[in-house]
Amino acid sequence: MNSSWFREIRAVFMKEWQSEMRSQSGLITGLLFSVVTVYTISFAMLNTKIKGTEVAGLLWVALLFSSASSLPRIFLAEEEQGTAELLRLVARPHSVFWGKALFNSLQCVVTGILLSVLYLGFSGKVVTVPWLFAVCLVAGCLSLAGAVTLCGAIASQAINRAVLSAAIAVPLLLPLVSLGVSGMRVSLNDGLMSDGVGAAIGLVGYACATMATGPYIFAAVWKS
Repeated sequence: MNSSWFREIRAVFMKEWQSEMRSQSGLITGLLFSVVTVYTISFAMLNTKIKGTEVAGLLWVALLFSSASSLPRIFLAEEEQGTAELLRLVARPHSVFWGKALFNSLQCVVTGILLSVLYLGFSGKVVTVPWLFAVCLVAGCLSLAGAVTLCGAIASQAINRAVLSAAIAVPLLLPLVSLGVSGMRVSLNDGLMSDGVGAAIGLVGYACATMATGPYIFAAVWKS
């Protein structure tokens, strides 16, 4: 049974990987959005000294919109291309969710690292607590990927898929962004360490909860 689950998850992940390598739509969208966002923010903040809270907030805004613009497509495309029914036949819903969520997580982490390097390079802000910044970034990206993947799955069979997916994601992403900003600002020397550690723990818990409950919610929607 364990081997069967692993094969299904791996097959779904590789399907998404090969599709992305052929079209590169999600990767290009995320990279272009990241570069344009970082350049725009850096130009707007030129010769302005900003605090760690502001840097963390702007970085999370860029990461949020970059993820929301590309990650939900992983499920929406299945319905548009007519491959959803085939996927229902060859894999269990839990395997489908985890395979797609893992691919989205990889894509989100890569985008997050690129955004962070570019933005911190342009702003000149120094990360004083690297481990806290890394935990908040990775856990935040995993949480984003899990939440946005689930929202895309729920809205995939609706008529206005993209709009509905964004609307569903709002209440899930607001507390996530709050935790992300709270943790990252401390890593940028703006706030109490206890607050940053608490936010990092919250992000890790959010990521675990999203990845653990997402497959069961998705299974109910996928079978309907």
